[in-house]
Amino acid sequence: MPSNTNAHRLMTWQHGYHADSTYTCGFFRELAPAWMDLAALLKGQPSPRRHGAEPFAYLELGSGMGLGLCLLAATHPEGQFTGIDFQPDHILHSRRLAEALGLSNIRFEEADFLALAADPAQLRGMHHYVVAHGIATWITPVIRQALLQLASDALRPGGLFYCSYNTTPGWLAGVPLQQLAWLESRRRAATPAGAAAAVSAAAATLTALLGSNEQPSALARNLPGLRERLAGLAKQDGAYQVQEYLNEGWQPLPVHTLHAAAASCKLRYVASASLPENFAGLLPASIRDVISAESDPALRETLQDLAINQSFRRDLFCHGRDPLTTVELNEAFSGLRVRLLDAPAQKNYTFNCSFGQITTTAELYAGVEASIADGVGTFGELLDRHNLSLGALAQLLSLLLHSGRLGLDRGEAGAAAIETCRSVTQVLLSLQRGGRPYSFLPVASIGSAVALSLPEALLEQALHSQPDADPLPTLAAGLERLGRRLTTEPSDALAAWQRRQPVLEALGVILYPRTSTQ
Repeated sequence: MPSNTNAHRLMTWQHGYHADSTYTCGFFRELAPAWMDLAALLKGQPSPRRHGAEPFAYLELGSGMGLGLCLLAATHPEGQFTGIDFQPDHILHSRRLAEALGLSNIRFEEADFLALAADPAQLRGMHHYVVAHGIATWITPVIRQALLQLASDALRPGGLFYCSYNTTPGWLAGVPLQQLAWLESRRRAATPAGAAAAVSAAAATLTALLGSNEQPSALARNLPGLRERLAGLAKQDGAYQVQEYLNEGWQPLPVHTLHAAAASCKLRYVASASLPENFAGLLPASIRDVISAESDPALRETLQDLAINQSFRRDLFCHGRDPLTTVELNEAFSGLRVRLLDAPAQKNYTFNCSFGQITTTAELYAGVEASIADGVGTFGELLDRHNLSLGALAQLLSLLLHSGRLGLDRGEAGAAAIETCRSVTQVLLSLQRGGRPYSFLPVASIGSAVALSLPEALLEQALHSQPDADPLPTLAAGLERLGRRLTTEPSDALAAWQRRQPVLEALGVILYPRTSTQ
């Protein structure tokens, strides 16, 4: 029977993790080496590398389908990348993708965290960066402790560990959905369809239990965020929902719990990879003083999470700490370079982050962006031109980076990755048009990636192959062939793409080879 099958599944190699279906193919900018370096530098921790072009080793624990790691390998030819996952479907997909993309600086290994932590000799002390995105709260406590120990063992002294995870109090509203979905999954067949049905059934039941807006139930009154979470399911990827809600060990972790577990493995909290969270001065004035007055680091982070109803943390830890002096910190910052992305000047510079909506001085922010557009791109040059303190400029640029208006310019190191990225782009576009869910492309200049939807890829192909023809019929035919549809008017999609395409080309994202006459 399904329930017996699922019960047996929980006692085997899966350790209670839902591994009967695969995960999404995504990319997360915070996992880029330069982004982690900057976050650490904001708190005085030096980069594990002496300079941005230095060779490095990078390990991802729980690498999933491998797309994100492949994009980083393409944009960082000086790095050696390793992805580890215990799900054989993930490793098979990842290896085939890396081979199709022609990447020689990446490998994927099937391994269990428990077994690997017990004998980590092959990874010990080798890596500058270790990352684990989103999985710490999806696994059981014993597996989580193995993950943290493995990260510590794999890092060289001074190395950085990125760990993102669901946290409290923001995720408390999602607990009923996770519990009910997991219970529903136990009485269904262990198949992707059965898993998806479990989440849908749980959501439908909970929606009924909430009552109406006019007459909410006790559950709705006590967990007001639950209704919003249920309504948002329609916008989420089904593969994400299954992985999020159907793991036996799922539990949002208070920050002090995760930090204490990391500390027991010689991993010390440094900074948040959500850059604005490193600036307590951005907190609302009504709560800022209470939080800043707390001297205990664990209590201070806990108070901050409570005040802002934090639901997801992106924490950065180090394996060995040697803070920079004031002189060294200024020198480290002075050479960092940023570049303007798709960011037309604004009348009002308002930023949304976990601290809430932050309104800034528009004239100052517009002036800094104008300087960057004129080629004044290093921290040192911007400090001189705008007469700002290092802390003020770091906060300003962190907000612009967080909002996607700026990128971290890789300079010559990025130039060395251009040809690889162009080749990888061509393969990804071909695979995307063939139905693969790859919606990101590498950007060598900033060591990161940009999103590119299937409609955008189809439009650019049509415009490139037949410049004088109407691309909309080709778009419609391509979407129909893959069973997809537009969520906007076709003409609006075309106009939006015609505005965006030159911006991507300015970043060095060449979607199709240019001839000598172009």
